[in-house]
Amino acid sequence: MNEFENLLSRDLEFAQNKSNRIMICLCIDCSASMLLQGAMKKVNDGMEAFLEKTNNDTLARDAADICIVSFGDTAQLVSDFGTADEALHNLHAHPILPVGANTVLAAGVNMTLELLAVHQKQLEAVNNNAYIPWLIIISDGDSTERPDDVNAAAEHVQELLRAHELKTMCLNIGSGSNSLPAFTLDGKVGRLDSLRVTDFFDMLSRNVSSASKAAAESGGPEFTRNWN
Repeated sequence: MNEFENLLSRDLEFAQNKSNRIMICLCIDCSASMLLQGAMKKVNDGMEAFLEKTNNDTLARDAADICIVSFGDTAQLVSDFGTADEALHNLHAHPILPVGANTVLAAGVNMTLELLAVHQKQLEAVNNNAYIPWLIIISDGDSTERPDDVNAAAEHVQELLRAHELKTMCLNIGSGSNSLPAFTLDGKVGRLDSLRVTDFFDMLSRNVSSASKAAAESGGPEFTRNWN
């Protein structure tokens, strides 16, 4: 299948799937420090379990719209917006590896937001509804970028938060990141201990499942932040 046929197939999928989309953007630190205590492996395993459970849930499979971006020395697209099955395939094909001395958090967030803006336009073009997207950032260290770059990315996120066009969940792992509070409105950052990674992603899969059911019953999804 050539690129043009891929685009036609994608447009047809958007048009046929009328489930209200629950967009989840996973922005994952993959700097070398994520090797400590096997944090990167635990995050990869947790994401795999989340994607498998979501794919096996009939309602969640149609509603979940998932994007994965990693950031270490550079920002990398792991999986563009699509189904849990597509994200799982891409994660298997390109597992997130903890390499690099840098942590380009702002570049990762900027890439994610650019992908989100493009995807929202694609959905709008076929009158496909979506709820406010979630940006979930997991990091174990401060950004190594220029403060001005981090501040600009954080301000963009805060503008979207204030306009109720985005929701964020920022989570420290390992030694934690002092950069994450700027990507929230209230400065609150959760704590994701290495041993609780599985619990978090299990919570996320339950939330997507229950949100999908609520959407089907015309309620509308809301994720809980109280998982530990």
